[in-house]
Amino acid sequence: MTSRASSFGRRAAEYDRSRPEYSPAAIDLAVARLGLGADSDVLDLGAGTGKLTRPLVERFARVTAVEPDPSMLALLSQAPGFHSALEGRAEAIPLDDRSVDAVFVGQAFHWFDIGPALLEIARVLRPRGGLVLIWNTWWEADPPVPPAAAELMKQALERPGLEPHSLETDDWRSNFDTSPFEPLQEEKVEQEVVTLDAERLVTLYLSTSSLGTLPRDEFEAMEKELRELIVGEYRLPIGTELYWTRLTK
Repeated sequence: MTSRASSFGRRAAEYDRSRPEYSPAAIDLAVARLGLGADSDVLDLGAGTGKLTRPLVERFARVTAVEPDPSMLALLSQAPGFHSALEGRAEAIPLDDRSVDAVFVGQAFHWFDIGPALLEIARVLRPRGGLVLIWNTWWEADPPVPPAAAELMKQALERPGLEPHSLETDDWRSNFDTSPFEPLQEEKVEQEVVTLDAERLVTLYLSTSSLGTLPRDEFEAMEKELRELIVGEYRLPIGTELYWTRLTK
């Protein structure tokens, strides 16, 4: 059975096309908080298809991207301008000790084995190096999707046997208490609103792990029903959860 963490590669192109971009203001805020410059070496860890890599490349001369999924990595490798794209996991980062000034993680930290990952991130950071965690949050469209469509997706999310991730089960922030990092800092970022047609909204919903892990026949049936039920145009508020910290020494 496909795990939730590895489900995204099944529809890598759709993921890249439908997922919201990261807030430029949020990225700039994190860069300012950590005092990073254009000459800083940065790592995009769990980079997926490069949704965060691309804006990082606009800000830094040397960007390395690390991603475990081959399908996601294939798309990521097409992004121009970054230093290198490597296959690897957060728990075993394929970089030398003290080789980067900051590590960025977009929409992926909750898939890591957090304790070992924090030690690996600390290993590859230079002294006082920074860590940035960023999530786009979205789900509730305006107007709301039809009740029948909402119920279908709810059933998929609440189905027996669906493995939880760390954001759903524990206080992941507590892992920083015994890590080599300073206390985690949270930043407020203004919400953005995007307008989507029904095709892109359904594709976005289908890019989630709760739906992506359905068996193929169930997934195809779900897609057919959602595309029949969800029509028209929708406004979708995009929130940003932004956290940063740095090594204690």
